[in-house]
Amino acid sequence: MTFKAVSSKLQDELVDILKSEKAVNDYELIVYKYVFISELGIPLFEDLGVEINEDSFVLYIIPDDLQFAQLRDLDDAFDKFTITFLPNSYNLLKLKFRLSD
Repeated sequence: MTFKAVSSKLQDELVDILKSEKAVNDYELIVYKYVFISELGIPLFEDLGVEINEDSFVLYIIPDDLQFAQLRDLDDAFDKFTITFLPNSYNLLKLKFRLSD
């Protein structure tokens, strides 16, 4: 599957989960995290977790040479979300995908 096809399917699933407030089990979280990291090609040094709350999907990672172009591709592909990139001084990156109004 292409980046566009994977991101479109993932976006639709996340929108459905957030709008319906569907409970997500630990296995499903692992699958969503895997899709983000592996299928969307996010270069990763270390994975520190994932969470889904009332209006957003949050991925905590330490990226390995993540390029600005890749972040822009994510932002373009997930047009139903507002994406916040929150780095800190320990190279931890919090990618927050908040459902747009």
